[in-house]
Amino acid sequence: MNQTARDKPYYDLQATYARHPVGAPLTDTFIEILKFYFEPEEARLAAHMGFEPEPEEAIARRAGMSLDEAAPLLTRMASRYFVRGFRRPDGVRTFRLHILALGAGLFEVTFDMPNMSPDMEKLGELWNKYFRDGWGREMHGSGISVCRALPAVSVYKENVVRFEDALDLVKNAGMLTLNPCACRQAFRACDDPVEVCIGLSGAVPGGQEPGMPLMDPAKMSELVGRIASADEVVDALQRAEEAGLVHISMNHKDDPWFICNCCRHACGLLRGVTELGITHAVAPSSYWTMVDEDMCSGCENCVERCPVGAISMREDGVAEVMHEKCLGCGVCALVCGPGALTLEKRDDLIFTPYEDDRELFTLLAERKGVAYPVHHHQAVIPG
Repeated sequence: MNQTARDKPYYDLQATYARHPVGAPLTDTFIEILKFYFEPEEARLAAHMGFEPEPEEAIARRAGMSLDEAAPLLTRMASRYFVRGFRRPDGVRTFRLHILALGAGLFEVTFDMPNMSPDMEKLGELWNKYFRDGWGREMHGSGISVCRALPAVSVYKENVVRFEDALDLVKNAGMLTLNPCACRQAFRACDDPVEVCIGLSGAVPGGQEPGMPLMDPAKMSELVGRIASADEVVDALQRAEEAGLVHISMNHKDDPWFICNCCRHACGLLRGVTELGITHAVAPSSYWTMVDEDMCSGCENCVERCPVGAISMREDGVAEVMHEKCLGCGVCALVCGPGALTLEKRDDLIFTPYEDDRELFTLLAERKGVAYPVHHHQAVIPG
């Protein structure tokens, strides 16, 4: 990598993102991505931020800046949603970095903004290249699934537990938003429905910060996502199922942030399975698809619909499910005319949802050998 003194803030910032358990491997592509978001002086300051809210004085001190120098930079970055900034009820201004992706990360907020840049297609290509060059395997290759499939709401099933019942998650969310699918907008790999990504209760790690967002109206970016009613969200779930999209949420029980409706072509979650070949990069639900052989007509609709290639046809023309690959999402059952496919409780061990994001990320950090919560230290440019 050809490095210059001007690039050092971006390498320092990459090292900060890399210390989060989700990870951010160093590539030329990621440095180019960071330059899209941050001016050099912003990157220098952001490299000294963490992933939990901190008073701006602490961030400025760590970066070796005066508060007068740091405060406007922090406000400017927060106004464009590249970092999160809130004024707490006690008046203290706090800021933190987004995690790189998953619901409301740096990647997603970009493609929730109309006309943010004349070169959004180029940025999408960079993120796609980064996924293929290492980011995807970093996110999904640890053996701990950060996300899990939810069974379709339109398929009858018994004993659905709260944390994998999409309707229950919607009903109990403190706030619901409908957002454009960042993956389909960035990667332009299919023509599936776009406004079907659902934010739950703020859709952020650790829950919504108390206080008021810090924004400079002169620099503030507009978001396309909007607050939605439960009826609108349920309609989005049903439209997604009709299109063959898989409901996916975070793999923890408490405040799972979002329900994405994912396709095999664009989704950075599902592509861990379909493109990178990481079995259960998305953890399966506690169900799997069963075939009533006497009812199967051999139409093969389920083979085409299955997003992870878990269904094939036997020589006798009857559908067969490879249960080691099945996500238990149920979208195959929706196109089975004879009703030969049903979701039934699994009889094997599956990934158990973690209690909350802190437990999930702590275990992920242990697996990768990094500290969590992220501790600050001065990053050094490699080479």
